[in-house]
Amino acid sequence: MSTSENESSTPKTAVAEKEKPEGFDTFRVSILSLGHLVNDSYSNLVPPLLPLLKAAYGLSYAASGMLTTAYTITSSIVQPVFGYYADKHGRRWLVALSTAWVAFFMSLIGLVSYMGLDRSGSYLLLLTLIALAGFGSASYHPQASTMVPRISGDHKGFGVSLFSAGGNMGYAIMPLLVVPATALWGLKGTLVFIIPGFLMSLLLYKYAPEAPQTGAHLRVEELIRDITSVIKPLMVVSGIVIMRAWVFFGLITFLPLYFAMRNETSAMASAHMFVLLFFGAIGGLIGGAASDKFGRKFVIVTSLTITGPLLYLALSTSGLAEWALTAMAGAALLASFSPAVLIAQDLIPNNQGMASGIILGLAIGIGGLGVSLTGAFADGFGLTTAVYSLVLLPVAATLMALALPGTIKPAFTTEGTEK
Repeated sequence: MSTSENESSTPKTAVAEKEKPEGFDTFRVSILSLGHLVNDSYSNLVPPLLPLLKAAYGLSYAASGMLTTAYTITSSIVQPVFGYYADKHGRRWLVALSTAWVAFFMSLIGLVSYMGLDRSGSYLLLLTLIALAGFGSASYHPQASTMVPRISGDHKGFGVSLFSAGGNMGYAIMPLLVVPATALWGLKGTLVFIIPGFLMSLLLYKYAPEAPQTGAHLRVEELIRDITSVIKPLMVVSGIVIMRAWVFFGLITFLPLYFAMRNETSAMASAHMFVLLFFGAIGGLIGGAASDKFGRKFVIVTSLTITGPLLYLALSTSGLAEWALTAMAGAALLASFSPAVLIAQDLIPNNQGMASGIILGLAIGIGGLGVSLTGAFADGFGLTTAVYSLVLLPVAATLMALALPGTIKPAFTTEGTEK
């Protein structure tokens, strides 16, 4: 895809370029990234508890995967709706309310076991609370992800990668917190996690930028016309994100169960997840900075090409090699995050909230639905086989990435655009 400087004057990008800020607003980018950390941490509150929940309610692997899928549906698939709203009526109060919302409902899930319900009733209530929590994530991401590029100056790739790193760190940190909390207080220990969400919502309400409504003039039919005009490359980048999200959610859902099957402690399983996600955050930063310099397609193709082999080796080894390969696999998997988001936003520049909703929401949500398929596969063929099957998905994503517009060769640009 070409997004070079001479295209910035075209009618399609005129509005976005007109409101382009001067310089990189470090403080506000950091606030939004910290908000992303807190918001996304709740997305990884349930998976570390799955061994406990599975034992408490007699859940199958498919039913366990459905808990993750329920959150994925409401947190991701409906994001384009919130993205369209963000383009027309975006306000910083929305990102503040979103974070408080997800914190409130997620913190209640540990209380279900104390309500005296039977197993089916408890499971239904769990699904309901998790699904409601997802709407907080769905409304945060499109709004915040359109704010970040507008306050990142000529370093959009790096700004979005910082935003991405915040979310990935949230995923990484939560298992290290929720496992000790529930070991100390039981499942009701999840109630303590209402505190960081409410505190973060206050910071966001005070310091998050007010987002310009660059797409406020667009009617739905105009939006549809803009999307259909770039439908092929948009479907390609969406397909890549779907495959990557399936791997990501599959790992965070089933690795705790996989390690439990190997008789590892919950603390050790959480440590493995932390390494995967912490270095995933670092990989996201590297990928964002590299996309500013070498081009987005180059970063996406390169990172996905090495993800599958690294993940396979990580699952097949033990000791220090396993930890090192897990770190490298996490970094490779998430290095393509910000380039994919920016490609989508470039395709629909007048409605970047909608573009973010499609990539961060709809595509990731569809990928998250694959977790239930992986769970059913585990029930039929064994958990080990199901976990190893995730290795094939980055291969499919790599083949899709080759169809992205532009060249695979490093572009050596200064603004992250591919020529």
